[in-house]
Amino acid sequence: MTKQRGYYKLKIGGKVRTLHFSMNFWSAFCDEMGIKLENIGDVFADGLDLKTIRAIFYCAILSFDQEEGNEIDYTVFKVGSWLEDITAEQIQEVIIAMGESKILGNEMNMGIERNAKTAKAGK
Repeated sequence: MTKQRGYYKLKIGGKVRTLHFSMNFWSAFCDEMGIKLENIGDVFADGLDLKTIRAIFYCAILSFDQEEGNEIDYTVFKVGSWLEDITAEQIQEVIIAMGESKILGNEMNMGIERNAKTAKAGK
């Protein structure tokens, strides 16, 4: 993992690729999963399934490559086949890198205080 927040380098698909958990990643991830940004928490609520893991890797690789103008020489299905060579530890490291990323400039909780208290009317 690189020291920069939201980046992870991994040898996958025959070469070292950079995964970037950027605004572009979250947009691509929402598109790939068919969800809105507000529903991201629902995707992870019951743990990770294979579709989600594949989407995380694909969208992170795709985001970096598109941001850098690199050739896109893969599909989501090709990335899925590359995952057969990835260890559980590497998946965990990628999930940690994703968790350290930001959405809309805020931490994963989108800057909303947990257990926030609401103001009562008239105060």
